[in-house]
Amino acid sequence: MKKGRIVAMGGGGFDDGEMMPVFERIVAMTEKAAPKVISLPTASFDHLDGEEELETIFKGLGCSSFETITLSNTQLTREEVRAKLLGADIVFVGGGNLEFLMNTWNATGATEALREAFAQGIVLAGVSSGAMCWFDEGYDDCRGDEQFLFVDCVGLLPYCNCPHFESEYWQSVIPALRERDSRPYSCIGCENGAALVYCDGKYEAVHGNGGRGKVWFMDKDNDFALSEVDASKL
Repeated sequence: MKKGRIVAMGGGGFDDGEMMPVFERIVAMTEKAAPKVISLPTASFDHLDGEEELETIFKGLGCSSFETITLSNTQLTREEVRAKLLGADIVFVGGGNLEFLMNTWNATGATEALREAFAQGIVLAGVSSGAMCWFDEGYDDCRGDEQFLFVDCVGLLPYCNCPHFESEYWQSVIPALRERDSRPYSCIGCENGAALVYCDGKYEAVHGNGGRGKVWFMDKDNDFALSEVDASKL
């Protein structure tokens, strides 16, 4: 099993405390007294809505710094992007357009730097597209008008990932998986309020306040039959 730490959140509210147990886990996984946070809102085309709320959450949990990097319009060199990402204790990635995120990361060197960050034990976390990006691929409605795509991602975890899985709209991933010519990956579906945590070779399903949200598994070897995830078998 690969060393590394990832928290992949299916979705949910930040400003109402729903996801606080997951944020607490993210910070605890750093094993640092005052961790440093880098936020990447790349998937939202680097719009900064929600960054203040994220900063409030992380600093309220004892983080010493919070910096937002807008990779789609940054003047940073590839070396500077790498240095900033590898200097963090937590990299948090917001939701939005997964295809745009991956295109931007590949162009700026962030993809390679984040693979290095994973190997160094930096906690990689995010929500929706910011969760899918850590897997081999994600399922996202990148083109609008309900046009879903399977997008090749950073490849740190060996599955397809689909967020917001309480929604029938996103559960369209199941027939889409079955219709593909090839079936390379089983799929993880995270509901809003839930997260799949990977820590140094072990998986765990973590839930929001009140046990909110479930994590599901679609097995490619069983026609993508749906079952609640058994983290011990991943």
